[in-house]
Amino acid sequence: MKEGKTRPINELVNQVLRQMGLEQKFKEYEVRQLWPEVVGQMIASRTKSLEVRDGRLFVTFTSAVVRNEIRMVKEGLAKALNDRVGAEVIYEIIVK
Repeated sequence: MKEGKTRPINELVNQVLRQMGLEQKFKEYEVRQLWPEVVGQMIASRTKSLEVRDGRLFVTFTSAVVRNEIRMVKEGLAKALNDRVGAEVIYEIIVK
């Protein structure tokens, strides 16, 4: 890096992740970490598993009521998760 040219640390981290081919995996990890914050504690506490594969978020719940609720709002939920991550990571939510 040239003297006098400073860059924010998050920009440097993103550059390194991109160069290493890990940017997408990191974004997928970020989605899983943001899940409780986006859906709320009640739904997060009834989430049994979260897995991201090929732009799809596979979610399993311990409650049929929560499962049905998420099925009704999954498009908006995918948008909210992507907005929080700042990238188009989730294209579809599959509720099991």
